[in-house]
Amino acid sequence: MDSRVVNALAAGSVAAFLYLGFGGLGAAATDGDPAALVKQREQTMKSMGGGLQTIAKFVKGEAGSAADVQAAVAAITEASSKDPAVVFPQGTAIGTADSDAKPELWQNWPKAVEYWNGLKPATAKLTEAANAGDRAQIAQALQGVSKACANCHEDFRQKKQ
Repeated sequence: MDSRVVNALAAGSVAAFLYLGFGGLGAAATDGDPAALVKQREQTMKSMGGGLQTIAKFVKGEAGSAADVQAAVAAITEASSKDPAVVFPQGTAIGTADSDAKPELWQNWPKAVEYWNGLKPATAKLTEAANAGDRAQIAQALQGVSKACANCHEDFRQKKQ
């Protein structure tokens, strides 16, 4: 891959990581506005999804490098380290802005938190695999993170139409 492309991807990953790192500062700016809170959640989820896509492309041999995977894992780890009550505040279910969060998420909050917290050990394994740079190890660890996301989405996210 052309070094300019790799550098651009790395710079974009670092920018996304920094944006997420300072994302908590934006929470105060929403002043409890449910639509703004939904938008923040969507940004968090898009960051995680984008990271997963970057890693999947690397695993498939389609694009990226081990450094891209490490940056993507860092962004996923940062996003998943947020307090679930901040990511999923009350009053942000379906019907609020363009939220896809089912009301069942808050009705079964302990299960939702269990799913969210399940991301931590899964991302730790993915971080370890990314640091080793082994494509097969990364692929296996990616499955753990993907499964944690899919379980929560299955139970608590409205299906896309």
